[in-house]
Amino acid sequence: MNQVRPNAGRRRLAAASLLACTSLLAALAPLAAQASDWPAKQPIRLVVPAPPGGSLDILSRPLATKLSGILGQTVIVENRGGAGGMVGADFVAKATPDGYTFLMGAVHHAIGATVNHNLVFDPAKDLVGVASIGTTPNVVIVNNALPVRTPAELVAWMKQKGDRANYATGGPGTLQHLSMEWFKSAAGVGAMAVHYRGSAPAMSDLLGGQVDLMFETMPLALAQTRANSVRAIAVTSARRTAALPDLPTLGETVAPGFAVSSWYGVMAPQGTPQPVLDRMHDAIAQALALQDMEQTWQAAGVEQQPMSRPQFQAFWLGEIQRWGKVATEHGIRIE
Repeated sequence: MNQVRPNAGRRRLAAASLLACTSLLAALAPLAAQASDWPAKQPIRLVVPAPPGGSLDILSRPLATKLSGILGQTVIVENRGGAGGMVGADFVAKATPDGYTFLMGAVHHAIGATVNHNLVFDPAKDLVGVASIGTTPNVVIVNNALPVRTPAELVAWMKQKGDRANYATGGPGTLQHLSMEWFKSAAGVGAMAVHYRGSAPAMSDLLGGQVDLMFETMPLALAQTRANSVRAIAVTSARRTAALPDLPTLGETVAPGFAVSSWYGVMAPQGTPQPVLDRMHDAIAQALALQDMEQTWQAAGVEQQPMSRPQFQAFWLGEIQRWGKVATEHGIRIE
């Protein structure tokens, strides 16, 4: 009887495949082992991609404190601002996916993924959603010296000033940038963008009168409005907000159909073990359910937006597509 024997080439291919599988398992083994005792190894870093004092920082610090207690491990807030939040995002995307580095993400990262063509990473592929933190409208705020108190007065003033008017952003490609360009188109006004490395320095110059106005997220805008340091004119959301109930929306006054909101969520490097992602998601949900955290969020004008991990991941990818369309419509591109 003749027997068919595998030829040498097939034997070599089989051996190579076995070696590749063995190498992959060897590479994954340390992460699997780390996931089983996470987070006992070391403190956890929550990277805030903005300078201290901005909205992301304001929300991250109380959350980190609560997570430290829930997880039994210190959660450290680490500020890495720049490039509209993309410097910090890049750092997290390239971090070892061992469950000890997370990103306080925001709508800026969905926007940056589409308008910033200098990125050396792909946010959609290199970051994975962990948990939704909440959503909030932006507030249209102006320097107190500006002679405007209503959306109609603001539009009239901007039409009179043209490009001599200016507005602050936390960086090119941020929500402040895209939403203001969208508003300019909708209201038929002009203004020059002045970009900063985060909302905190932008707010500082607004207070000092170096810039005229900005669209700022609720936590930072609310604090300055309550201190009478700036004047709030309107909110950018589709409906009025309980935090500032007397403020009209831009959509109901001068820009029909205009509606923009910020969102926040925790993300991790792609490849982080699933058990770690699940535990972090559950810990965040537990923290946000605490009564004092609910009060903190309400005081900052943030509305919780509970989602499962898969729901938040789908939301994150959907936001990239949504803001990509807005950027294309308004010709916004960062080279």
